[in-house]
Amino acid sequence: MYDLIVIGGGPAGITAAAMGINQRLETLIIAACWGGQTSYAMHLEDVEGREILTGETLLEAFRRQLDYLDFVRRFDRVSRVMPEEGHFVVQTETGDCFESQSLVIATGAKPQQLNVPGEVRLAGRGLSYSATAHSGLFLGKDVAVIGSRRYAQCATADLARKAYRVYLLAPEPLSNTPLAHKLRQMENVEIMENVTVEEVKGEQFVERITFSLEDGEQREVPVSGVFVKLPRTPNSELVQDWVDCDRAGRIIVDVNCATNWPGVFAAGDVTYVSEQALIHIGEGAKAAISAYRYLLMC
Repeated sequence: MYDLIVIGGGPAGITAAAMGINQRLETLIIAACWGGQTSYAMHLEDVEGREILTGETLLEAFRRQLDYLDFVRRFDRVSRVMPEEGHFVVQTETGDCFESQSLVIATGAKPQQLNVPGEVRLAGRGLSYSATAHSGLFLGKDVAVIGSRRYAQCATADLARKAYRVYLLAPEPLSNTPLAHKLRQMENVEIMENVTVEEVKGEQFVERITFSLEDGEQREVPVSGVFVKLPRTPNSELVQDWVDCDRAGRIIVDVNCATNWPGVFAAGDVTYVSEQALIHIGEGAKAAISAYRYLLMC
């Protein structure tokens, strides 16, 4: 019987597991692989070696600790999580079964992809799914943001303070919000609605993006960066039947990362927090400390 099982190998999960170990909890982390938002770095043609501070930098020490203590990690996919009387049972796709007195769910969220030519090849070479992590690398450049909802609008506003020009390519009309109104007033932001992205182009790095407008007109604009900000799907299906989630599927937590179910905590993109990996590190640490305090009172 473990004290704590952490499900997920992104920034929140890795940090939660390391913090659990540091609190001398019998800890196990189960993940298909190490990854999450930090699974790729951004490389640009004229800024090689000039990265900004990222979660990857801070996570490295935690990850080395987990790599060294190989008995605390299991690379596998969790297939089922169920509460039992006084504890939890976690089953994996390979048939293993583990029991724990507490859980940290850090399974992240799936970013919706464009599914167009050039997207996979140029990911991390000018194409990003996180403006929070990478916008600082595009000072004075032309970039495109793809999306219509709040995250896309926030990314556009953020980039407008750094990039030379920002094209907001919205698949749907923008809602009439104060932020959307503010974006329409920005001189270096061009908004196009009802857009269908056709291709992201470039030899080694992003160079252009092609798209079609509602009337069928084809356009191509030169850009150095493409930020895909389409709706994300929280990976909460393992616990949705018994842990409270919002309408979008995000696990609902309080300020201590606790869910409605005693002994179950959640952190990272599977909850309603920023996509910033640095914040996920803090949330993972908070969730593990909350689990430790829960176990003290059991």
